[in-house]
Amino acid sequence: MTATSQPELHGIQKFGRALAFVFSLIIIAVIAFFVLDEANARFGVLAISVVIVAMTRPVAIYNRLGRAGWLVDIGLVAAFLYSAIWFFRVKQELYTGFYMATPENIAAGVLGLVSLVALSVRAWGWSLAIMAAVFVAFGFAGPSLPGILQHFGMEIGGFMQIAWYSFDGVFGRVTGLVADNVLIFLIFGAVLERTGAGESLIHISTALTARIRGGAAHAAIVASAVFGMMSGSVAANIAGTGVFTIPLIKRQGFSPNFAGAVETAASSGGQLTPPIMAAAVFVMADLVGMPFALVIVAAALPAVFKYIGLFAQVYAEAVRLDIKPLPKDQIPVLTSRDWLDSALIFLPIMALMGAFIMGKSPAMAGLIGVVTAIATGLVLNPKFRREPQRLLQALADGGVSAAQIMLAVGVIGIVLAVVNETGVAIRFATSIASAGEESLILALILAMFGALILGMGLPTLPAYLIIAIMIAPAIIKAGVLPLAAHMFVLYFAVYSSIVPPIAYGCYVAAPIAGGNPLQTSFVALRISVVGLLVPYVFVFSPSLLLVAGEFSWSELGFTICRLLAAIWMLASALGGADPRLGRLGAGQRAVRLVIGAAAMFPLPTIWVPAVVATLALGFLSRTQMRQTT
Repeated sequence: MTATSQPELHGIQKFGRALAFVFSLIIIAVIAFFVLDEANARFGVLAISVVIVAMTRPVAIYNRLGRAGWLVDIGLVAAFLYSAIWFFRVKQELYTGFYMATPENIAAGVLGLVSLVALSVRAWGWSLAIMAAVFVAFGFAGPSLPGILQHFGMEIGGFMQIAWYSFDGVFGRVTGLVADNVLIFLIFGAVLERTGAGESLIHISTALTARIRGGAAHAAIVASAVFGMMSGSVAANIAGTGVFTIPLIKRQGFSPNFAGAVETAASSGGQLTPPIMAAAVFVMADLVGMPFALVIVAAALPAVFKYIGLFAQVYAEAVRLDIKPLPKDQIPVLTSRDWLDSALIFLPIMALMGAFIMGKSPAMAGLIGVVTAIATGLVLNPKFRREPQRLLQALADGGVSAAQIMLAVGVIGIVLAVVNETGVAIRFATSIASAGEESLILALILAMFGALILGMGLPTLPAYLIIAIMIAPAIIKAGVLPLAAHMFVLYFAVYSSIVPPIAYGCYVAAPIAGGNPLQTSFVALRISVVGLLVPYVFVFSPSLLLVAGEFSWSELGFTICRLLAAIWMLASALGGADPRLGRLGAGQRAVRLVIGAAAMFPLPTIWVPAVVATLALGFLSRTQMRQTT
């Protein structure tokens, strides 16, 4: 979040960051001035990314392997570069259709795939590599598999052709889409962090929420949501914002586990917050075949209610713990300078949104956001002007993030190649659709668990990509509108970061908070209950998405009423406290839990009585409070 000094880097890491800086400049220059051949662009981006990751995270340093480690790094880079040269030797054969799976072609492809997967482990851990290995094994074991999993199988030549020597696998359309539209937003987020926008946002949020019970936690939610929408990784956002927000939450009296859970829930929720949504919005727009501006609009109300639910849970916890607002003498006083500094965050985002509204491409809108962020930082932040290395570090950070996400997308390309070759996605879709013929809610529950399992341990964009290919068609076939289906799976791809036993976001937040990762994940699940239920609401009431299907004002109005009722009932039931009544007994909590759950149901015979009961409880609690005062 701040331009702190970089830890001491090895010479090769410094060279890697220098290459990452150049990578950012290349991305910016291409968007602004050039049009590249698509095949060359995809391969070039992946090749640069491989070298950057190998240099910035060398196994010789991280695993203390000494000379053997350097040999591993050199071997992986050399293997990928060899496969790159070979790819261009046969590129003309790919275009003309005369490609042959010769032993030389197969060997070069294997080297490229192995080096790509091995280096992805450096950036993202083992989750991606294990997923790719499982899918590849599934592809080759097809004839031996039972039931619905059985298929004709693959042989090495055909697999290598579709995974490496085609534009359906590693160098497929998704790789091009991410390279063309997403990388600039990683640079945008890195620049915003270095301009001091994060410090300004946290300071202003703290001052504005200080008069509310649990104000520090509310401020953390705002800050993490804003920066989470620009981050491609829940874990990276938690690490960046959590070092500031988690101590603030703990100082106000919340437990370490609750502090870590708030940060994790807010950071993961940021990935679902428009206009950027961790860049998944642009991929979704392409897959659904809608203008990205409409997808942004569709994501707005679900995100609003998700955060209202989170705020309500924090407030209920503060009431239960009797955490008071900050005393007046401790409330930060906002000066005119603070409001001026708020432009560090709001002007770049407004410029970005303005570019969207004007019809600019996502890449050009991102570039306008980057330029605006740099200009705003130079004008408003004297430290940013005095220390030009901040800008260099921002571009290097953005280049490293871009390289890491490209490796993840490349590995997902291997998975997608197997999916396309075996037809497993169609079979999976047919199975869930057949369940949907009996019960749509059953199909959605199956899709939810599939998304949570496939998304565990993966960064947002790769998780959404694989789940969108595997699961979204299934619930579309079961009768769900395409946009609602894709939004549904994106929500659970993101929330896989807080679901035990993996809960990788909680494993990042818990050490910062001094809590237990597993306990933190259960608390994060509890306070995210509205966010977990909202996808079911917009599937059955698509007017909440504003642009999906046949929009109805009456349906939207009723949906908002029952969501507000559910948020209050669920927050007070799960938090164990009511703003007017204080702590609640077990019986009161059980009643409110039932009412809140009923309000979520789309059937009027269920939700109407629940809303009426909510109003009645509100009236009774207000009357009781007056009698006791």
